[in-house]
Amino acid sequence: MCILIIESEQAVIKELEYILKGIIPEATISHCSDIRAARTWFRKNTLPRLVFSAITFPDGLSFDLFTSLKTSPPVVYMNANDRFALEAFRQNGIYYLLKPLDRTEIEKAVFRYRYLLAKETAPLVEEIQGETNNRFQDRFLVTVGNQVKLVKGEEVAYFFSEQKIVYLITFGGNKYRTGFTLERLEQLLNPAHFFRINRQFIIHLSAIVKMIPASKSRLQVVLQPNTNYNTITSFGRTDPFYNWLLGGFSMT
Repeated sequence: MCILIIESEQAVIKELEYILKGIIPEATISHCSDIRAARTWFRKNTLPRLVFSAITFPDGLSFDLFTSLKTSPPVVYMNANDRFALEAFRQNGIYYLLKPLDRTEIEKAVFRYRYLLAKETAPLVEEIQGETNNRFQDRFLVTVGNQVKLVKGEEVAYFFSEQKIVYLITFGGNKYRTGFTLERLEQLLNPAHFFRINRQFIIHLSAIVKMIPASKSRLQVVLQPNTNYNTITSFGRTDPFYNWLLGGFSMT
């Protein structure tokens, strides 16, 4: 198994290589120190099975490198902060590591790679996934005055709770009262599409406009339609939130 590390700091390269050798002893590990060297490496070598890449370099962003490739390998992005987390998701990254690196997080990144590889090599998994998806609730009955209205799951931007009442907000900006609790919705909603960011909100992936650091370990998630309520991730939910964005599909 060939792994490529793209990183300018030699100390980070040595640490990551040491940890990866402990997790995947059979791995052959190469490394490049900048974007130019990485472009040359990709021209001369077959595609690696997995890449661990920093994002910012003196000669550009690694996002541009992977966009230029005809076939992009799975990439675990690494950065000192969460500034590029959403863009990493958009660039089809499979995991986002914060520096200084943590062995447990690296193990999780490797596990994610193996999980995705298993899905690609076993078509039956996709069939099972499709059957499982059918069990998620994709239609909701809501009240509008004295009437009842049907809202399709694809129309839902987010759910939020106010004074023990849970409301459904559509992408069109409509607000409806539901009879659910957020806890019950966590059980019913497809975790590939919805995530509970705090005690008040469960949001749809497509409702995310951008993320703004609110503190060292919390994020303000800007939504569309806009809301004046608290959309800051709860303590302990920020890392799972990032991993959900990158395909972890975890609502816990």
